[in-house]
Amino acid sequence: MTVMARLAREALVGARLRRVIGLRGGEVLLEFDLPVTEENQGTFATWLLSAHPTLFRVHPWLEPIPPRNHPTHLVEVASHHIGGAKVIDVEVTRFERIITFQLRRRDYSGEEMSYRLIAELMGKHSNIILVDSADTILASYKPVHSYQSRAREIRAGKKYVPPPMQDRIVPRDFTPAEWKDFLDSADPMIPIHDHLAATFQGMSPTWSRAVCVMAGVDPELPSSRLEERDGEKLREAFVKSLELLKAGDPLTGENRPDFARRVAAEFTSRAEKLDLERKRSELGSLLDRRRKKLESLKTALNRDLGKAERAEEYKRKADLLLGNLFKIIPGKAWVEVDDWETGRTARLDLDPHVSPQIQVENLYQRYRKLKRTEEIASERLRMVQAEAEEVGSIAASLAIAVTLEEMHEIRDRLVLHGLLLPEKTAGARKAKEKAGGATSAPGARPGELVDISAYRYRSNDGFLILAGKGDRSNDALRRMSRPDDMWLHVRDIPGSHVYIVTRGREIPDTTLREAAMVAAWHSKARDGSNVPVDYTRAKYVTAIPGSGPGHVRFKRERTLKITPDQTRIEAMRLMAGDEER
Repeated sequence: MTVMARLAREALVGARLRRVIGLRGGEVLLEFDLPVTEENQGTFATWLLSAHPTLFRVHPWLEPIPPRNHPTHLVEVASHHIGGAKVIDVEVTRFERIITFQLRRRDYSGEEMSYRLIAELMGKHSNIILVDSADTILASYKPVHSYQSRAREIRAGKKYVPPPMQDRIVPRDFTPAEWKDFLDSADPMIPIHDHLAATFQGMSPTWSRAVCVMAGVDPELPSSRLEERDGEKLREAFVKSLELLKAGDPLTGENRPDFARRVAAEFTSRAEKLDLERKRSELGSLLDRRRKKLESLKTALNRDLGKAERAEEYKRKADLLLGNLFKIIPGKAWVEVDDWETGRTARLDLDPHVSPQIQVENLYQRYRKLKRTEEIASERLRMVQAEAEEVGSIAASLAIAVTLEEMHEIRDRLVLHGLLLPEKTAGARKAKEKAGGATSAPGARPGELVDISAYRYRSNDGFLILAGKGDRSNDALRRMSRPDDMWLHVRDIPGSHVYIVTRGREIPDTTLREAAMVAAWHSKARDGSNVPVDYTRAKYVTAIPGSGPGHVRFKRERTLKITPDQTRIEAMRLMAGDEER
C-alpha cells in the first residue's frame, strides 16, 4: 500500500479530479487531469479504488475506461463535492491498508473546501468513505449502522472515526536482543511468517513472506527450528523492508511503475477468474436443479406409464362382463364367465351395490382414461428426455468454458431454452465485451441491451422451437442460432422468425410442419389456411445492412403450406414449459 501511495503522490499531487466513475462490485475509478508541464500536455491518469471483499485494492487503471457507468450514492455525492478538486496529498496510515486522497476545491461562493477520500482496504470490512474538513462523513460505499458494529458508525452526517488500531507492535528498528526476545516469544509450532504477520501493525502475509525470502529463510519454518544466524538475518531483512516501505519502494526490487503494472495485471486476472467461477457456480446450480426436476418428472411419468399398462386388463374385463350380462345375478359379488381368448372359465369380481351396466361403463371409462394417460405420458417423457439432453449439453459446455465470453453465451442459451427467466441480456455476445461494457447489438443504440427472450415450443419429436417476440428478439435469435438450425418465416407476411434447435440432428417432417405451424401462428396469417411458410438452414440467413434489426435476406429456401391448429400450438407450448401466451 505504501508503494501505491508513493506512486499516487508523485503522479497526482496537483492534478484535478475530472470525474468519478462507478463500476460493479464496489469499485470506483478516479480520472484525473494531470498538471500541465513540458513533458505532458493535457494528459490524464485513472486510478482504481476497490472495496471488493476479496479483491480490495488501489492501483493505476491501465485498461480502457468502460463506457457504462454504475453510479452509486457514493459516486453521485463524490462527483458533486470533489469533481474538479485538486489533489493535495496521498498518504497511508501507519503501514495499515488505509489510503487517503486529500483534495481541495472552491465552492460556488469562492470559499476553499477540503475533503478526504479514504479507502479502507480490510477484507470483508473494506469501504470507501468521503469526509469533509470537519471529518463529517458525506457518503460511503457501505454504510455501517450502530446495530451492525459497536466500534463505529459509518453513515452520512456522522463523525468519521478511523478503524480501531490492532493490538500489535508498531514496526521499528529492533536491537538484536529485542529481536531475540521477539523470536523466543513465538509459538514453537507456528510458521515464522505467521508470527511476523500476527505481531506487527500493518504487516500483511505478503510483507512477512517477503522478509523471509530476503533473509533466505523458509517462511513455513517454525521459530523453534530457527538457528541464531537465521534470526539475525530475519532482523536485518525486517529493517531493510521497513526502510524500503518508508521510501515507498517495492520489496520485490522492481521499480514502482513496473510494480504497479504487474499488480494491476494480477488483480485483473484474479478478478476475471473469480467472476468466471462465480458464474460457473451460479449456472451450474441452476442446471443441477433443473436436472433433478427432470429426473423427478421422469420417475413420475414412468409411474404413470406403469399404471397405464393395466388399461387392456380393464378393457378385457369390461368386454367379458358386457358379453355375459345375462349371467350376472344382482347383488352377487362375483360371476363366472367363459373367457373366449383362453377357452377357460374366468371368475370376475363385482360390486354388489352397483348395477352391472354401470360397472361395465366404469371399466371402459377407466380404460379410456389410462390410454389417454399413456399417450400423454409417453409424449411428455419424450419431451423430458429431449430437455435432459439439452441440459447435459449445456452442462458439458459450462464445464469446459474458460472465458467470460463463453460463459455469456451459455447464459444466453439458458435464457433461450427457458432455463432462466426472460430478462434484458446483453445483445452481441459473439463480439468480446471490451473493458467491462456490454456490446450493443447490430442496429441497437449504443449501450442498449437487447431482449433475447422468445416463445418456446416443443415438437412431438422433442425438438425445441423458438419464436421471436419482436424485431430485436428476432435479431437476437439469428445471432444465437447455429448454422444447422432451421429458420422459418411466413412468406411475404409480417411475423416472428422461428428456429428449430437441431443440435446436429435430422429434423423429422412432423417437427418441420409443427414449426411451420408456429410461424403461421405468430404472424398476421394466424387465422388463415394453407399458409405458405419458407424454411432454410440458419447459415443461409443474414442481416440486411442498414435496415434495422429483424430484417434479413435468405437463400436456398423451400416452402410448405400449413394451417395453424390452436390446440396443437397450446400443447407444444405446454410441453416446453412456456407459460407465456
